Amino acid sequence: MFKKLNLVVVGQLKQGLGQQACCHAIAASLMIGLFPIMGFSTLMNTFSAAFFRLNQPVVQVCNWIIAPVKIALIFPFLRLGEWLFQAKPFHLSLAEFSARFFSEIATTTAEFAWTFAHAIVGWLICAPLIYCVIFRVSKALVPKRLASDLSRVAE
Repeated sequence: MFKKLNLVVVGQLKQGLGQQACCHAIAASLMIGLFPIMGFSTLMNTFSAAFFRLNQPVVQVCNWIIAPVKIALIFPFLRLGEWLFQAKPFHLSLAEFSARFFSEIATTTAEFAWTFAHAIVGWLICAPLIYCVIFRVSKALVPKRLASDLSRVAE
């Protein structure tokens, strides 16, 4: 059992270490890490890394690095979604909303379902651009030689 687990862990560490794969892992994880609903990005990143065979450690590190930016972008994504749907603006602060959410999860989720939808739509509109920009920047920053060196170290 431990041998099988070891093979899975080592496989996750070794996969996706080429320049192209590293750049895809960085871009995808940072884009998904900005998903405006708290608590979902780690799970989404884990599944997307497994599905697309991206390097799991790179994906998770990028996901944690982008967390403060995610908090800062929740309201811009929400405002974009509200503007697209011509909806009334959400007026609670993030602290007030969080306190209310954690005291009554089901009620708050039902009450603010459209608010969540607006934020998600705002993120969906921006996600392709975010991915493309981060991919291009990371492609310039991750040299081919570095990626091949990482591949040898992982062996």
